[in-house]
Amino acid sequence: MTQQSAVKTVGVTTFAQSLEQERDVFRVNAGMPVNDALEHASSLLHCAHRLAVDAAMDTRGEHYAWATHYLSEMAKAVIDDVRQALLPTRSDSQTS
Repeated sequence: MTQQSAVKTVGVTTFAQSLEQERDVFRVNAGMPVNDALEHASSLLHCAHRLAVDAAMDTRGEHYAWATHYLSEMAKAVIDDVRQALLPTRSDSQTS
């Protein structure tokens, strides 16, 4: 097992803001290997990219806008959670 495969998502990153409550609808699951999480984020971004290209070429591109928005929001949440797992916060590094 490599050192990176031992690192897991922390599960603190949320996404999809609720319109009625002051919290988000979804959260990245804790305990996922970062390699798996990054692979999924890459797939989400690939789909978002393809939809964005289709939207730019299609006169009905607005149909792709929300799908692209949600896919990129999910991918960003995964990447942000992996970042928190891999990089210590300032308070953590100051106490070490």
